[in-house]
Amino acid sequence: MIAGAHPGAALANPRRAAVWAAAGITAGAAAGAAAALLPRPLLVLLALAALVPAGLVVARADWALAVVAAFAVLNLANVATDFHGAPSVFQPLLALVAFGIAYRWTARGERPAGGGRAAAFVGGYAAVALASLLVAADFAAGRTQAVSLLKDAVLAILAGLLLRQTAALRRVVWVLVGSGALLATISGFQFLTGSFDTGFLGFGQSAVQNIVGGADDVRISGPIGDPNFYAQLLVMLTPLALDRALAEPRRSLRLAAWCAAAAIGAAVIFTFSRGGILALGVVAVLMLLRRPARWGTLLALALVAALAVPFLPSGYIDRLTTLGQVGTVQSTTDVSIRGRTAELGAAWAMFVERPLTGVGLGNFAAHYQEYARGLGIEVRRVDREAHNLYLEVAAETGVFGLAAFGVMVGGAFRAVRLARRRWRAGGREADAGLAYAVGVALTGWLATSVFLHLDFARPWWLLLGIAFALPRLAASDAPAREAP
Repeated sequence: MIAGAHPGAALANPRRAAVWAAAGITAGAAAGAAAALLPRPLLVLLALAALVPAGLVVARADWALAVVAAFAVLNLANVATDFHGAPSVFQPLLALVAFGIAYRWTARGERPAGGGRAAAFVGGYAAVALASLLVAADFAAGRTQAVSLLKDAVLAILAGLLLRQTAALRRVVWVLVGSGALLATISGFQFLTGSFDTGFLGFGQSAVQNIVGGADDVRISGPIGDPNFYAQLLVMLTPLALDRALAEPRRSLRLAAWCAAAAIGAAVIFTFSRGGILALGVVAVLMLLRRPARWGTLLALALVAALAVPFLPSGYIDRLTTLGQVGTVQSTTDVSIRGRTAELGAAWAMFVERPLTGVGLGNFAAHYQEYARGLGIEVRRVDREAHNLYLEVAAETGVFGLAAFGVMVGGAFRAVRLARRRWRAGGREADAGLAYAVGVALTGWLATSVFLHLDFARPWWLLLGIAFALPRLAASDAPAREAP
């Protein structure tokens, strides 16, 4: 025995090792039995593997936020349900996160300090949206939409409760960027190799769709299943990747961020989303305005863009040129643009007829045919969504809902501006830049929402909650005032 060692140490360590060995053998035996005897062994093994991150979600707030962020971007809940027959995991995840918050509060005194700002703004909009159900003709559809809205919006509040330190903010941004880069890499490989016969476990969905005129091609849609919404997600992640590429102190991380930004941008192109490429240009310009590049850099970027044109997917440029047809409904007008025009016209007609209350949350599709028939436009004989977030909100919830939505979004941008001012006053330019990137990411989502309604929006709600939490983080980073 080593001099000075505790007399019982020699016995305690073997006992501890024996306990851990027995636990490992038992766990392995249970996993093997489950794999051999249960009808869905893969799901059982995945559930057992999830026990470790589940424990971290309960034990640490930053891990909880990271897991929620990965779930939102990768659309894990829907992929697990639709492609692997798993039960719904999103609500159990929220329950686990809530349990972790309560555990850390009661067991460690880690009192939840954030979430109030997000709860006030998000709760205001949700209250108005729910009130619109009082006038909804199709209450069942409205109730379904209300449940979806509440489940997604709670992410904004959880972000405030879980985001406690600026270091955690940088980590969760990397989780968002890394998740987006993973999806974009799958999409790029899928498109460049023509591997469309496999869905890559649900993360590489695709379908042949009309591109322009009589030309069809494959459009990738990632884990979402819709190329336009997938492009919207990727556009939102691009400013975050660019910020990490510009601000990370380590060269290896900057290189990784540049690769992520390039992969994400390429994946936007592979979706053939016209709104996506326009919004990608918007966020790129906004990021350049934050830190203007030298003329030489701009010329190099322009040259790279020009050289890349011949390598764009077939029909891509022709598809972009159809944007000039927006607002026309002639027989030669692109069928998608003609349909979108009918949908926008129906949304506007609903708002004009019911400007105060709208037709009720989730009720646009039920009223679409009724209002579209009077427009004199060839319309699709199926229920359609508005394909414009702002007209959808106006049509379904009226002027009060539109105002509440505007206040919520305006409050998020005000929070970003306040955080930037506080961080810059404290000399923390990198953190101020990250806040700016969060604001640009929100802008990218809102820009694509000119062409899309509010769906597949969990990453946006999460980022909205992060924006509301930024002023508190910046205040905690402010140097303490000297005593008088």
